[in-house]
Amino acid sequence: MSYSYIARQPILTRDQKVYGYELLFRDSNSNSFPNIDPNEATSKLLLEQHLLGDIQTLCMGKQAFINFHARTLLNDFPSFLNARTVWVELLETVGVDAPLLEACSSTTSKGYRIALDDHDFDGQWDPVIPMINMVKVDIQEQGLNLESKIRFFKEKGIPLLAERVETYDEFERCLELGFDYFQGFFFEKPQVVQQKSLSPNRISKLTLLSEVHKKELDLNTIRQIIEQDLSLTYSLLKLVNSALYGGRKKIENIQHALVYLGDAEIRRFVTLVVLANVSAGQPEELTIKSVTRARFMELVTVEILNEKHRSSAFLAGMLSLLDIILGVSMDDVLKQLPLSSEITKGLKSREGVWGYLLQMTEIYERGEWDALDKHPLKQKLNGTDIGQLYIDASQWCRLALF
Repeated sequence: MSYSYIARQPILTRDQKVYGYELLFRDSNSNSFPNIDPNEATSKLLLEQHLLGDIQTLCMGKQAFINFHARTLLNDFPSFLNARTVWVELLETVGVDAPLLEACSSTTSKGYRIALDDHDFDGQWDPVIPMINMVKVDIQEQGLNLESKIRFFKEKGIPLLAERVETYDEFERCLELGFDYFQGFFFEKPQVVQQKSLSPNRISKLTLLSEVHKKELDLNTIRQIIEQDLSLTYSLLKLVNSALYGGRKKIENIQHALVYLGDAEIRRFVTLVVLANVSAGQPEELTIKSVTRARFMELVTVEILNEKHRSSAFLAGMLSLLDIILGVSMDDVLKQLPLSSEITKGLKSREGVWGYLLQMTEIYERGEWDALDKHPLKQKLNGTDIGQLYIDASQWCRLALF
Protein backbone atom coordinates (compact mmCIF):
# COMPACT_ATOMS: atom_id res chain seq x y z
CA MET A 1 0.00 0.00 0.00
CA SER A 2 1.24 3.50 -0.80
CA TYR A 3 0.61 6.51 1.39
CA SER A 4 0.35 10.18 0.59
CA TYR A 5 0.70 13.63 2.03
CA ILE A 6 -2.28 15.87 1.37
CA ALA A 7 -2.46 19.45 2.60
CA ARG A 8 -4.26 22.57 1.47
CA GLN A 9 -3.74 26.30 1.18
CA PRO A 10 -6.76 28.59 1.41
CA ILE A 11 -7.81 30.97 -1.34
CA LEU A 12 -9.57 34.00 0.12
CA THR A 13 -11.90 36.58 -1.36
CA ARG A 14 -11.47 40.33 -1.03
CA ASP A 15 -13.38 40.24 2.28
CA GLN A 16 -11.23 37.32 3.48
CA LYS A 17 -13.87 34.64 3.14
CA VAL A 18 -12.70 31.21 2.01
CA TYR A 19 -13.43 30.70 -1.69
CA GLY A 20 -11.54 27.44 -2.02
CA TYR A 21 -8.31 25.55 -1.40
CA GLU A 22 -5.34 24.67 -3.51
CA LEU A 23 -4.53 21.05 -2.75
CA LEU A 24 -0.90 20.31 -1.96
CA PHE A 25 -0.12 16.70 -2.65
CA ARG A 26 2.89 14.44 -2.68
CA ASP A 27 3.58 10.73 -2.56
CA SER A 28 5.44 9.80 0.61
CA ASN A 29 7.90 7.39 -0.94
CA SER A 30 9.93 9.58 -3.31
CA ASN A 31 7.59 8.80 -6.22
CA SER A 32 5.50 5.79 -7.08
CA PHE A 33 5.84 6.49 -10.79
CA PRO A 34 9.59 7.13 -11.22
CA ASN A 35 9.64 6.61 -14.99
CA ILE A 36 7.17 9.36 -15.88
CA ASP A 37 6.93 13.09 -15.32
CA PRO A 38 6.54 13.82 -11.58
CA ASN A 39 3.57 16.14 -12.17
CA GLU A 40 1.78 13.33 -13.98
CA ALA A 41 2.67 10.89 -11.22
CA THR A 42 1.32 13.26 -8.60
CA SER A 43 -1.92 13.69 -10.50
CA LYS A 44 -2.38 9.94 -10.93
CA LEU A 45 -1.69 9.34 -7.27
CA LEU A 46 -4.14 12.07 -6.37
CA LEU A 47 -6.88 10.51 -8.46
CA GLU A 48 -6.17 6.84 -7.74
CA GLN A 49 -5.88 7.04 -3.97
CA HIS A 50 -8.43 7.88 -1.34
CA LEU A 51 -8.72 11.56 -2.24
CA LEU A 52 -11.24 10.84 -4.99
CA GLY A 53 -14.06 10.56 -2.50
CA ASP A 54 -12.74 13.21 -0.15
CA ILE A 55 -12.08 16.32 -2.22
CA GLN A 56 -15.18 18.05 -0.87
CA THR A 57 -14.34 16.98 2.66
CA LEU A 58 -10.79 18.27 2.42
CA CYS A 59 -12.00 21.54 0.86
CA MET A 60 -14.80 22.00 3.41
CA GLY A 61 -17.37 22.12 0.62
CA LYS A 62 -15.50 24.96 -1.11
CA GLN A 63 -13.79 25.08 -4.51
CA ALA A 64 -10.81 22.75 -5.11
CA PHE A 65 -7.76 23.86 -7.10
CA ILE A 66 -5.61 20.96 -8.35
CA ASN A 67 -2.38 21.08 -10.34
CA PHE A 68 -2.40 18.82 -13.39
CA HIS A 69 0.26 18.05 -15.95
CA ALA A 70 -0.85 19.86 -19.08
CA ARG A 71 0.15 17.31 -21.72
CA THR A 72 -1.16 14.17 -20.11
CA LEU A 73 -4.04 14.55 -17.73
CA LEU A 74 -5.79 17.49 -19.28
CA ASN A 75 -6.57 15.52 -22.42
CA ASP A 76 -8.20 12.81 -20.37
CA PHE A 77 -9.41 14.71 -17.36
CA PRO A 78 -11.56 12.39 -15.24
CA SER A 79 -15.20 13.08 -15.90
CA PHE A 80 -16.19 11.91 -12.42
CA LEU A 81 -14.66 15.03 -10.81
CA ASN A 82 -17.26 17.73 -10.36
CA ALA A 83 -16.55 20.57 -12.81
CA ARG A 84 -18.61 22.93 -10.65
CA THR A 85 -16.26 22.59 -7.69
CA VAL A 86 -12.88 21.60 -9.21
CA TRP A 87 -10.49 24.02 -10.90
CA VAL A 88 -7.67 22.79 -13.13
CA GLU A 89 -4.43 24.61 -12.39
CA LEU A 90 -2.29 24.87 -15.52
CA LEU A 91 1.39 25.00 -14.64
CA GLU A 92 3.59 27.24 -16.75
CA THR A 93 6.42 24.73 -16.78
CA VAL A 94 5.60 23.56 -20.29
CA GLY A 95 5.75 25.47 -23.55
CA VAL A 96 2.72 26.50 -25.56
CA ASP A 97 2.19 24.20 -28.52
CA ALA A 98 -0.60 22.44 -30.37
CA PRO A 99 -1.01 19.58 -27.83
CA LEU A 100 -1.33 22.07 -24.98
CA LEU A 101 -3.94 24.12 -26.81
CA GLU A 102 -5.85 20.96 -27.67
CA ALA A 103 -5.72 19.84 -24.03
CA CYS A 104 -7.05 23.20 -22.80
CA SER A 105 -9.82 23.16 -25.39
CA SER A 106 -10.80 19.63 -24.39
CA THR A 107 -10.83 20.56 -20.72
CA THR A 108 -12.99 23.66 -21.14
CA SER A 109 -15.40 21.78 -23.43
CA LYS A 110 -16.12 19.42 -20.53
CA GLY A 111 -17.04 22.35 -18.33
CA TYR A 112 -13.85 22.59 -16.29
CA ARG A 113 -12.37 25.95 -15.42
CA ILE A 114 -8.66 26.58 -15.90
CA ALA A 115 -6.50 28.74 -13.67
CA LEU A 116 -3.20 29.80 -15.22
CA ASP A 117 -0.68 29.36 -12.42
CA ASP A 118 2.35 31.64 -11.80
CA HIS A 119 1.64 33.72 -14.89
CA ASP A 120 4.80 35.47 -16.12
CA PHE A 121 3.06 37.71 -18.68
CA ASP A 122 5.10 36.21 -21.50
CA GLY A 123 3.47 36.65 -24.92
CA GLN A 124 3.74 32.92 -25.66
CA TRP A 125 0.64 32.42 -23.52
CA ASP A 126 -1.57 34.66 -25.64
CA PRO A 127 -3.18 31.71 -27.56
CA VAL A 128 -4.13 30.08 -24.24
CA ILE A 129 -5.65 33.16 -22.59
CA PRO A 130 -9.10 32.87 -24.30
CA MET A 131 -9.55 29.50 -22.57
CA ILE A 132 -8.42 30.72 -19.14
CA ASN A 133 -10.92 31.42 -16.36
CA MET A 134 -8.50 32.80 -13.77
CA VAL A 135 -4.93 34.12 -13.73
CA LYS A 136 -2.68 33.56 -10.71
CA VAL A 137 0.21 35.96 -10.17
CA ASP A 138 3.11 35.32 -7.78
CA ILE A 139 3.67 38.80 -6.34
CA GLN A 140 7.01 37.82 -4.82
CA GLU A 141 8.25 37.01 -8.33
CA GLN A 142 6.46 39.78 -10.25
CA GLY A 143 6.53 42.56 -7.67
CA LEU A 144 3.67 44.94 -6.94
CA ASN A 145 4.01 47.38 -9.84
CA LEU A 146 1.51 45.43 -11.87
CA GLU A 147 -0.99 47.99 -13.13
CA SER A 148 0.02 47.76 -16.80
CA LYS A 149 0.51 43.99 -16.71
CA ILE A 150 -2.89 43.12 -15.31
CA ARG A 151 -4.92 45.81 -17.12
CA PHE A 152 -5.76 43.46 -19.99
CA PHE A 153 -7.22 40.80 -17.67
CA LYS A 154 -9.24 43.35 -15.71
CA GLU A 155 -10.69 44.77 -18.93
CA LYS A 156 -11.61 41.25 -20.09
CA GLY A 157 -13.20 40.43 -16.75
CA ILE A 158 -10.82 37.54 -16.04
CA PRO A 159 -10.47 37.08 -12.25
CA LEU A 160 -7.01 37.68 -10.81
CA LEU A 161 -5.49 35.81 -7.87
CA ALA A 162 -2.46 37.14 -5.97
CA GLU A 163 -0.20 34.34 -4.76
CA ARG A 164 2.31 34.43 -1.91
CA VAL A 165 0.78 37.42 -0.16
CA GLU A 166 2.75 37.45 3.08
CA THR A 167 1.87 40.75 4.80
CA TYR A 168 -1.15 42.96 5.28
CA ASP A 169 0.62 45.74 3.40
CA GLU A 170 0.93 43.42 0.40
CA PHE A 171 -2.71 42.39 0.78
CA GLU A 172 -3.87 46.01 0.84
CA ARG A 173 -1.74 46.83 -2.19
CA CYS A 174 -3.26 43.89 -4.08
CA LEU A 175 -6.71 45.11 -3.11
CA GLU A 176 -5.84 48.49 -4.62
CA LEU A 177 -4.62 46.80 -7.79
CA GLY A 178 -7.97 45.05 -8.14
CA PHE A 179 -7.08 41.42 -7.39
CA ASP A 180 -10.11 39.26 -6.70
CA TYR A 181 -8.56 36.37 -4.74
CA PHE A 182 -5.56 35.90 -2.46
CA GLN A 183 -3.24 33.14 -1.27
CA GLY A 184 -0.54 33.44 1.34
CA PHE A 185 0.01 33.66 5.08
CA PHE A 186 -0.92 37.33 5.49
CA PHE A 187 -4.12 36.46 7.38
CA GLU A 188 -2.13 34.43 9.92
CA LYS A 189 0.03 37.39 10.90
CA PRO A 190 -1.22 40.08 13.28
CA GLN A 191 -1.73 43.55 11.89
CA VAL A 192 -0.02 45.68 14.51
CA VAL A 193 -1.56 49.15 14.43
CA GLN A 194 -1.78 49.87 18.12
CA GLN A 195 -1.91 47.93 21.35
CA LYS A 196 -5.21 46.09 21.40
CA SER A 197 -7.25 45.35 24.49
CA LEU A 198 -9.78 42.57 24.78
CA SER A 199 -13.46 43.52 24.78
CA PRO A 200 -15.60 42.50 27.78
CA ASN A 201 -17.37 39.98 25.53
CA ARG A 202 -14.13 38.28 24.61
CA ILE A 203 -12.87 38.42 28.19
CA SER A 204 -15.99 36.54 29.33
CA LYS A 205 -15.30 33.86 26.75
CA LEU A 206 -11.68 33.56 27.85
CA THR A 207 -12.94 33.33 31.43
CA LEU A 208 -15.05 30.37 30.39
CA LEU A 209 -12.06 28.85 28.62
CA SER A 210 -10.05 29.33 31.80
CA GLU A 211 -12.75 27.65 33.89
CA VAL A 212 -13.00 24.52 31.77
CA HIS A 213 -9.26 23.95 31.91
CA LYS A 214 -8.95 24.10 35.67
CA LYS A 215 -8.01 20.84 37.34
CA GLU A 216 -11.43 20.52 39.00
CA LEU A 217 -14.47 21.62 37.01
CA ASP A 218 -17.18 23.70 38.66
CA LEU A 219 -20.19 22.88 36.50
CA ASN A 220 -22.39 25.47 38.17
CA THR A 221 -19.92 28.29 37.40
CA ILE A 222 -19.46 27.04 33.81
CA ARG A 223 -23.24 26.87 33.33
CA GLN A 224 -23.72 30.43 34.61
CA ILE A 225 -21.07 31.85 32.27
CA ILE A 226 -22.54 30.07 29.24
CA GLU A 227 -26.12 31.05 30.06
CA GLN A 228 -25.15 34.73 30.21
CA ASP A 229 -24.10 34.60 26.56
CA LEU A 230 -26.81 33.72 24.03
CA SER A 231 -24.29 32.87 21.28
CA LEU A 232 -22.46 30.43 23.56
CA THR A 233 -25.73 28.84 24.71
CA TYR A 234 -26.95 28.35 21.16
CA SER A 235 -23.57 27.12 19.86
CA LEU A 236 -23.06 24.55 22.62
CA LEU A 237 -26.58 23.11 22.35
CA LYS A 238 -26.34 22.96 18.56
CA LEU A 239 -22.97 21.24 18.74
CA VAL A 240 -23.97 18.64 21.31
CA ASN A 241 -27.13 17.83 19.35
CA SER A 242 -25.26 17.55 16.05
CA ALA A 243 -24.13 14.50 14.10
CA LEU A 244 -20.66 15.12 15.45
CA TYR A 245 -21.77 13.76 18.78
CA GLY A 246 -24.10 11.20 17.31
CA GLY A 247 -27.33 13.17 17.76
CA ARG A 248 -28.51 10.27 19.92
CA LYS A 249 -30.19 12.33 22.60
CA LYS A 250 -31.77 15.75 22.43
CA ILE A 251 -30.20 18.17 24.90
CA GLU A 252 -32.55 20.90 26.10
CA ASN A 253 -30.49 23.02 28.48
CA ILE A 254 -26.90 23.79 29.44
CA GLN A 255 -26.93 21.84 32.69
CA HIS A 256 -28.16 18.76 30.83
CA ALA A 257 -25.48 19.25 28.18
CA LEU A 258 -22.66 19.52 30.73
CA VAL A 259 -23.73 16.44 32.66
CA TYR A 260 -24.16 14.51 29.42
CA LEU A 261 -20.70 15.40 28.12
CA GLY A 262 -18.52 14.68 31.14
CA ASP A 263 -15.31 16.49 32.06
CA ALA A 264 -13.07 15.51 29.15
CA GLU A 265 -15.65 16.32 26.50
CA ILE A 266 -16.66 19.55 28.27
CA ARG A 267 -13.10 20.76 27.88
CA ARG A 268 -12.99 19.79 24.21
CA PHE A 269 -16.39 21.09 23.17
CA VAL A 270 -16.32 24.33 25.17
CA THR A 271 -12.90 25.10 23.71
CA LEU A 272 -14.34 24.59 20.23
CA VAL A 273 -17.43 26.71 20.91
CA VAL A 274 -15.44 29.54 22.47
CA LEU A 275 -12.97 29.58 19.59
CA ALA A 276 -15.75 29.76 17.03
CA ASN A 277 -17.31 32.69 18.87
CA VAL A 278 -14.22 34.78 19.64
CA SER A 279 -13.08 34.53 16.02
CA ALA A 280 -16.14 36.40 14.73
CA GLY A 281 -14.98 39.16 12.40
CA GLN A 282 -11.73 37.37 11.57
CA PRO A 283 -11.10 35.30 8.42
CA GLU A 284 -13.11 32.09 8.80
CA GLU A 285 -10.03 30.13 7.75
CA LEU A 286 -8.47 30.87 11.15
CA THR A 287 -11.28 28.93 12.84
CA ILE A 288 -11.23 26.15 10.23
CA LYS A 289 -7.47 25.82 10.53
CA SER A 290 -7.54 25.80 14.34
CA VAL A 291 -10.17 23.08 14.53
CA THR A 292 -8.61 20.93 11.81
CA ARG A 293 -5.19 21.34 13.40
CA ALA A 294 -6.51 20.36 16.83
CA ARG A 295 -8.12 17.18 15.54
CA PHE A 296 -5.12 16.31 13.37
CA MET A 297 -2.75 16.69 16.33
CA GLU A 298 -5.08 14.57 18.45
CA LEU A 299 -5.11 11.77 15.85
CA VAL A 300 -1.33 11.90 15.45
CA THR A 301 -0.92 11.73 19.24
CA VAL A 302 -3.03 8.59 19.45
CA GLU A 303 -0.70 7.04 16.85
CA ILE A 304 2.64 7.99 18.42
CA LEU A 305 1.76 8.23 22.13
CA ASN A 306 -1.54 6.95 23.52
CA GLU A 307 -5.16 7.85 24.21
CA LYS A 308 -4.29 9.45 27.55
CA HIS A 309 -2.62 12.45 25.91
CA ARG A 310 -5.14 13.17 23.16
CA SER A 311 -6.94 15.98 25.04
CA SER A 312 -3.70 17.89 25.57
CA ALA A 313 -2.80 17.61 21.89
CA PHE A 314 -6.27 18.79 20.89
CA LEU A 315 -6.10 21.79 23.21
CA ALA A 316 -2.63 22.82 22.04
CA GLY A 317 -3.75 22.76 18.43
CA MET A 318 -7.00 24.58 19.12
CA LEU A 319 -5.32 27.44 20.97
CA SER A 320 -2.31 27.77 18.65
CA LEU A 321 -3.81 30.60 16.56
CA LEU A 322 -5.63 32.35 19.38
CA ASP A 323 -3.14 35.23 19.46
CA ILE A 324 -3.87 35.97 15.80
CA ILE A 325 -7.63 35.59 16.28
CA LEU A 326 -7.68 37.93 19.29
CA GLY A 327 -5.08 40.35 17.94
CA VAL A 328 -2.91 40.19 21.04
CA SER A 329 0.36 38.49 21.90
CA MET A 330 0.45 34.83 22.87
CA ASP A 331 1.95 35.93 26.20
CA ASP A 332 -1.21 37.94 26.92
CA VAL A 333 -3.39 34.98 25.97
CA LEU A 334 -1.47 32.56 28.16
CA LYS A 335 -1.66 34.87 31.19
CA GLN A 336 -5.42 34.33 31.25
CA LEU A 337 -5.45 30.55 30.89
CA PRO A 338 -4.44 28.02 33.56
CA LEU A 339 -2.67 25.70 31.13
CA SER A 340 -0.05 23.10 31.92
CA SER A 341 3.58 24.11 31.61
CA GLU A 342 4.01 21.72 28.65
CA ILE A 343 1.13 23.24 26.67
CA THR A 344 2.25 26.77 27.58
CA LYS A 345 5.80 26.02 26.45
CA GLY A 346 4.53 24.52 23.22
CA LEU A 347 2.30 27.48 22.36
CA LYS A 348 4.84 30.11 23.35
CA SER A 349 8.08 28.77 21.88
CA ARG A 350 7.24 25.53 20.03
CA GLU A 351 9.23 23.57 22.60
CA GLY A 352 8.45 20.37 24.47
CA VAL A 353 6.31 17.52 23.22
CA TRP A 354 3.34 19.69 22.20
CA GLY A 355 5.52 22.36 20.68
CA TYR A 356 7.32 19.74 18.67
CA LEU A 357 4.05 18.22 17.47
CA LEU A 358 2.70 21.68 16.64
CA GLN A 359 5.86 22.42 14.69
CA MET A 360 5.47 19.22 12.66
CA THR A 361 1.82 20.02 12.01
CA GLU A 362 2.66 23.51 10.73
CA ILE A 363 5.25 22.03 8.38
CA TYR A 364 2.62 19.61 7.09
CA GLU A 365 0.07 22.39 6.59
CA ARG A 366 2.55 24.40 4.52
CA GLY A 367 3.24 21.40 2.30
CA GLU A 368 6.98 21.45 3.07
CA TRP A 369 7.35 17.76 2.40
CA ASP A 370 11.15 17.53 2.53
CA ALA A 371 11.20 19.19 5.94
CA LEU A 372 8.40 16.89 7.07
CA ASP A 373 10.37 13.82 6.04
CA LYS A 374 13.25 14.96 8.25
CA HIS A 375 11.15 15.75 11.30
CA PRO A 376 11.79 13.20 14.09
CA LEU A 377 8.10 12.83 14.93
CA LYS A 378 7.35 11.93 11.33
CA GLN A 379 9.67 8.95 11.68
CA LYS A 380 7.37 7.61 14.40
CA LEU A 381 4.46 7.64 11.95
CA ASN A 382 5.88 5.02 9.60
CA GLY A 383 3.06 2.72 8.60
CA THR A 384 0.47 5.44 9.18
CA ASP A 385 -1.29 7.17 6.30
CA ILE A 386 -0.79 10.73 7.48
CA GLY A 387 -2.78 12.06 4.54
CA GLN A 388 -5.80 10.08 5.68
CA LEU A 389 -5.40 11.47 9.20
CA TYR A 390 -5.60 14.96 7.71
CA ILE A 391 -8.71 14.06 5.73
CA ASP A 392 -10.29 12.59 8.88
CA ALA A 393 -9.47 15.81 10.73
CA SER A 394 -11.07 17.84 7.95
CA GLN A 395 -14.20 15.70 8.12
CA TRP A 396 -14.39 16.24 11.88
CA CYS A 397 -13.94 19.98 11.41
CA ARG A 398 -16.68 20.13 8.80
CA LEU A 399 -19.11 18.35 11.11
CA ALA A 400 -18.14 20.59 14.01
CA LEU A 401 -18.45 23.92 12.25
CA PHE A 402 -21.02 23.52 9.50
